[in-house]
Amino acid sequence: MAQFLFANNAASTLAAPISNSATSVTLASGTGALFPNPSGSQEFALTFNDAATGLLTEIVYCTSRSGDTLTIVRAEESTTALSWLAGDLAANLWTAGQAAAMQQSGLLYPSRILTASGAFTMSGADVNGAVGLNRSTSLAASSTTLPTTPGTYFIEDLNQNFYAYPVTVSAPATYTIAGAPSKTLNVNGQCAAFRLYSTANIFSFNPGA
Repeated sequence: MAQFLFANNAASTLAAPISNSATSVTLASGTGALFPNPSGSQEFALTFNDAATGLLTEIVYCTSRSGDTLTIVRAEESTTALSWLAGDLAANLWTAGQAAAMQQSGLLYPSRILTASGAFTMSGADVNGAVGLNRSTSLAASSTTLPTTPGTYFIEDLNQNFYAYPVTVSAPATYTIAGAPSKTLNVNGQCAAFRLYSTANIFSFNPGA
């Protein structure tokens, strides 16, 4: 995945016209330095806007810059490649595509609360987040199987009843948890962590308390 770069107040105009198929553009002399200088998998978004009416726009991604000359990928984020004139505007603006590429905290650290006893399902969507068990009705033992998505999974005792109603956590097929096929959480208030690395089929286990 590409890494987006940003610059404050980076805006310029086109030094020369470009067709709707051009893959490079030259900015007004000396203004290229206002913009990021991507390399490798880096890029930055550039929005073209016509100077005549201000109604036409195209979003492109710049993958490299040499002075005032930019190499670009056309018609990004559902915009259409257009022909542009010298003097039309070019700016490093915030776009929906860049926003969508950012991990939001709720996705990066997901959490959910389960109130039912019995078996419950965990998935890769729980990675780096927590499943809190708050089994206040129909209390009984619970069980689940860990996903195979690398990352850390937390299971927490929110209702302080793991001793009476333990939770059996099993490893998926061909995986183990600290060398064992399963672990039982049975300490009140326990917050257990299960971590899976991408190069191993073994979950590490921190029982917490």
